[in-house]
Amino acid sequence: MQSRHFQAICIVLVSCALALCGQGCRRNAPPPAPLSPRATIAGVVPTPVPLPPGGLKGIYLSGWVAGTAARFDALVSLVDRTELNAMVIDIKDDGLVSYDVEVPLAREVKANRKMFGKHLDERLAVLKAHNIFPIARIACFRDTVLAKARPDYAVQTANGKLWLDTSRHGWLNPYKKEVWDYNIDIALDAVKRGFQEVQFDYVRFPSEGDITALRYPGKPEKSLRREQISAFLQYAKERFKRAGVWFSADVFGLTTRAKNRGDMGIGQTGTNVAEKVDYLCPMIYPSHYNSGEYNLKNPNAEPYRTVLLSAGDAKKQVDSVKTCKLRPWIQGFSLRGVTYGATQIRAQIKALNELGITEWLIWDSRCKYDEAAFLKKSVK
Repeated sequence: MQSRHFQAICIVLVSCALALCGQGCRRNAPPPAPLSPRATIAGVVPTPVPLPPGGLKGIYLSGWVAGTAARFDALVSLVDRTELNAMVIDIKDDGLVSYDVEVPLAREVKANRKMFGKHLDERLAVLKAHNIFPIARIACFRDTVLAKARPDYAVQTANGKLWLDTSRHGWLNPYKKEVWDYNIDIALDAVKRGFQEVQFDYVRFPSEGDITALRYPGKPEKSLRREQISAFLQYAKERFKRAGVWFSADVFGLTTRAKNRGDMGIGQTGTNVAEKVDYLCPMIYPSHYNSGEYNLKNPNAEPYRTVLLSAGDAKKQVDSVKTCKLRPWIQGFSLRGVTYGATQIRAQIKALNELGITEWLIWDSRCKYDEAAFLKKSVK
């Protein structure tokens, strides 16, 4: 799963070529018609639960880890003892859904897995009892399960066959409204269970592999990728607003780079995602910046400087939007020959604090976190 973010390195190699072609477009297809308001008590739309003072500081949990009692309990204890107060838990990753979600298409394509067994409600009750904020992570368009089961919903090759990226993952077609509804319906099922925020990941176009072979059935002429991503997020935002939950999205750290002026071929710019969500979560992992970025010889070996500069760029972009806040992902894993422990994690947090950023999430696909990296919870 670490490769989920390592793809950012590949983006640098393809972004220039994609920027030059500009996708040959000017306008995108019009967004879907506004949805009719959902009936609520006395017509009042629910509001999200208040976030803790200072915002969220969270860790990532895969569905399997969250569903394993011993590991889940240990991570709850870690949060209890430290400054941490949130968990981002996989609900859908590469098409696999962590529990028996009540979405007909998910059941039809056999996407549901019993990672939690019958204990999802119990897990959420524990989080509530411990004042741990639950965030449901939904990996949107990289979805091998649905892509293989329904190629008509997927990105295709020129001859109409299923297209796979370099790591043999399938991708869903962002121009298919059925794909939009599928991801949103799964997210809303998680909300019904008790999650207080939906976080979209892989809310972008594919970039790894033979992208010249990509075909998007249903793509209108002269459509822009960034406008299609914006239309999808706007559609989701209206649904989540009526459900009374927070909405966040992950983006590549490079998309908020001050010198970047395009969408890097993936439909993400410094602001188009931020304009549609409550929280933007750029993945500013030092290991994912190439030598020379920010004039640093080895960004991976300089976590403080890399995060200070990359998060600084992201903050400027998000501040210009006004309606969105910043909650970056920082690196909790070792990669490319540099070991990351408590010292490197604290260096990243220090950089964020100096920028006035008090909210952050930490990623490690193994879901193993060094307690020494976090401050002890203050005793009241």
